[in-house]
Amino acid sequence: MKTALILAALCFASMLQAGAVLTTEMPSGSWEIVPSAKLEAYGGPDCFNENWKPLKRTPADVLVTWFLPAAHKDHGRPLSIFVLSGEDNGWQRDAEKARLWFSGRGEGQRPYVVICSPDVTQLVDPNKAEYSIWLAVEYADGVRLPFFGAGFPKVHPLGAEPGKNTEPWAVQLPADYKLTANLSRAGNAPAWPKVGQGSVVTQDKAPAYKGRAWAWSKWTGVEKGESAALITWPPATAPAEDGRVVKYFLFFGKLEAPVFNDNPVRVAQWFSGKGDGQWDRYIECAADVTQVLDLNKDKYRVFLAVEFESGKRVGYQGRDCPRIDVYNEGMMSRVARNAFRVPANYGRPAPVEMVDIRERVQVYLKAGRSWTTKNVSKVINAGENTTFSRVEILKVSESEVEYQATELGADGQPLAGVEPAKLKLALKVPKPKEARTEPIAIVETITVKAGTFECLRTESEYSGTKTVTWTSKKFPGLVVKQTSLSDTIESSQDLVEFKE
Repeated sequence: MKTALILAALCFASMLQAGAVLTTEMPSGSWEIVPSAKLEAYGGPDCFNENWKPLKRTPADVLVTWFLPAAHKDHGRPLSIFVLSGEDNGWQRDAEKARLWFSGRGEGQRPYVVICSPDVTQLVDPNKAEYSIWLAVEYADGVRLPFFGAGFPKVHPLGAEPGKNTEPWAVQLPADYKLTANLSRAGNAPAWPKVGQGSVVTQDKAPAYKGRAWAWSKWTGVEKGESAALITWPPATAPAEDGRVVKYFLFFGKLEAPVFNDNPVRVAQWFSGKGDGQWDRYIECAADVTQVLDLNKDKYRVFLAVEFESGKRVGYQGRDCPRIDVYNEGMMSRVARNAFRVPANYGRPAPVEMVDIRERVQVYLKAGRSWTTKNVSKVINAGENTTFSRVEILKVSESEVEYQATELGADGQPLAGVEPAKLKLALKVPKPKEARTEPIAIVETITVKAGTFECLRTESEYSGTKTVTWTSKKFPGLVVKQTSLSDTIESSQDLVEFKE
């Protein structure tokens, strides 16, 4: 054993001496700005080309774009793109100078190298500087080759609406090149499920998708009806650019779920299990699993997606892909041994029954209405504290009320340094699981500083505190007066102003 370890160490040392290549793989959507001091010396094959002309970047050209690299017939799939920048001094025509530039130590080179995934195709530079840019691609075998052609790379001004011209996955250079801003963006690093395995992933456990997302108008999903179903799809072909299939995803949504496939940001939300109209769980399966048996009676639209070795995740749909067949026991022979069987009652939880509370909070249903209360609390055998608070109704909609709560001083003015709180009141709330016993109400007319009100008087006791409440009969939800008493604290609340 000891001899084998020594031989292995000697072999590894000889590889290093021979200039072994350490590849730099960047998963989908990721990029990194690497300072020269942190770059390892490039020891791969020569990378230079006399026709490798640089792109001239001017202060007005904020956005740099390029094309997606393809797989190389001799070197395999692309693993990363290197963005080199600095003076155009002819280094790209010399093998040794090229090695120095790839190591971040070239003559006239800026003190960093941008390395990004092959599906990142933009760089945003807000700085006012002129310099030259070269692109190179690193492939699966470690070879780095020049990357240029007709129409790329290209520079553009950002225009009046930068968000429409830049991708969320674009490289963002920091201002002034101080390299103190965001120096990297995490990509989607694929996780390989065990062979034959599948699992249900709930929304709270779903990892955020950090790779690049692609809009695709044909990814419309397939509808499943209220019957058991066998969902089947053909094995996805491994693209030369993205490598092997890692896993499949089945995302579920309402039949009437809003369209999301036309926008990469919304697609990324569905990939993260948090899309609009999406169920709060999805299924992921290993690359060898191409069937899901669902015996539940849920109706839904299923969206099939596939993830590759590069971290790229895309919608997967076509003729009979996915195929949904109504299932019966006579089809048992068609179910593969490693098909994922959906747990019983796995679907969305039963809808929560909601209760409309408008009748109980009518005082909140008029925009512009306001009221002020005086609040006194006294610790027995200690001090007394008096505060005022005002509620103002800002906006009333079908589903909620927006209102503002302001703490006031004894002079009726807002307390210095205390910002008003803007709050919302939902007009429909979940129905209590257990019926509540409402306290007996007695009609009683009382007079407070705000005026005379006909009220419903109720009494309650909780944890040793006795509370008496007078609520307006004309304006349900308006507390006109309230007193509370316990062994140690006595408090009261009185309405001192009410404006219709």
